[in-house]
Amino acid sequence: MKFLIIDVYTKDNWRLVKDTAGGYGTGNDFGNSFFSKVINKFVSKVISMPPMYAMYVFSILKKRGCEVKYTKKFEANDIKEADYIIFTSSIICHETEIEILKKITDLGKKTFVIGIFGNVIKKKYSMKSSYVVQGESESFFLNIDLSHDTLDKYFNKEKNNEINLSIPAMVENLDDLPFPDWEYYTKKYVLRNNFLDFNSKSAIPITATRGCPYSCFNYCTYPLQQGRKVRFRSVQNVVKEMKHWIDNLGARKFIFRDPVFSINRKYTVDLCNEIIKEKLDISYLIETHLKNLDDELIELLKDSGLKLVYVGIESVNPDVLKDIQRFTVDHENQNKVIKKLVEKDIYVKSMFMFGNPEDNEKTIKETIKYSMKLPHQLVQYSVFTPYPGTPIYSMYENKITETKMEKFNQYNLTFNHKNLDNDKITKLKNFAYKSFYFRVKKIPIIFKSLLSIVS
Repeated sequence: MKFLIIDVYTKDNWRLVKDTAGGYGTGNDFGNSFFSKVINKFVSKVISMPPMYAMYVFSILKKRGCEVKYTKKFEANDIKEADYIIFTSSIICHETEIEILKKITDLGKKTFVIGIFGNVIKKKYSMKSSYVVQGESESFFLNIDLSHDTLDKYFNKEKNNEINLSIPAMVENLDDLPFPDWEYYTKKYVLRNNFLDFNSKSAIPITATRGCPYSCFNYCTYPLQQGRKVRFRSVQNVVKEMKHWIDNLGARKFIFRDPVFSINRKYTVDLCNEIIKEKLDISYLIETHLKNLDDELIELLKDSGLKLVYVGIESVNPDVLKDIQRFTVDHENQNKVIKKLVEKDIYVKSMFMFGNPEDNEKTIKETIKYSMKLPHQLVQYSVFTPYPGTPIYSMYENKITETKMEKFNQYNLTFNHKNLDNDKITKLKNFAYKSFYFRVKKIPIIFKSLLSIVS
């Protein structure tokens, strides 16, 4: 059985990653000023990785004895040779994907569409010879009978009632997943994930947990992709994967793609202790919530190799945060926890969001001013985006002004805001990035910062 995974992208001049924003993807357009364009160009060249679900599916099929290829291009010969196509979906490359998917299905090639965005707008990806895989694609390909007879039923409307619908929507035991085949990927493409170090090997994406129960599911897409129940890999399985990449790729850097890395304190402590016990000598990056960090845990994270942590602050204004149901710790504790991390030589990137429904120019400028006072080294300024599929989308569906899904990249204002327009948001982004990074005290780390602006 031959499968071809096709993962296509637009030709925008900024960094595009489908794995971020809960599988919808982000297109990090930092603005149109000279300084912002420099960041766009630079980051697009040094940070790049495929959606992890695609690489998991690759490894699952390979382990099950199939011949699998991965490509970012539409090439007729590769398509012709494959028995089935597996096609990734996202919001940031949506129109490009639909154009390519039509070409593939016009050739009569049977195609499985994977990814959460394909689930959310299923009709767009449902063509004459395509089938949108529901739920986590890893679960589907772990459990499906890989015979032609079974697979072909998914493309035959008359046999739809014969499809086995008992396949779980999500992978309950994450230890059942084989490791993503980064060896194959890095032979064909550059896995660009360096953080804070130009000269070291790229970091390997890795996950320890899936799922997020926090209240920001109101606008966040991670619960759509992974659910609100947190699932954990065993500590031993995570460490085993790290050892595998140390031995096979010489990798000593890892990027944890968990929505909230330290959501379970005991699990986090056990993982850190196992890394220390095994003397892995690694460095890694995480994203977490400030409320999950205390002095003892910070010390343990440092000792196990934590070098960079992303934390979401979003806005300095409590009314803005309350409106979007975003909980955060108070300003005093934000400063305290970030200062503690920095004192332990852990870089901190704080993430802020402009254009929230209750934002105006004043509240955004206050947020920019606040971001410059915190003791962190790095920042990210993105834009509130009402994503299709999230609870908040129904409130803004009739206010959407952007017609192109690829513009829903977390860096554009896509709806009719009562106080702001996209030009104003762009100017504020330009002002924010220039104000934060173009300061004398930032010069020593500015190049390292450029590598770490986005997740």
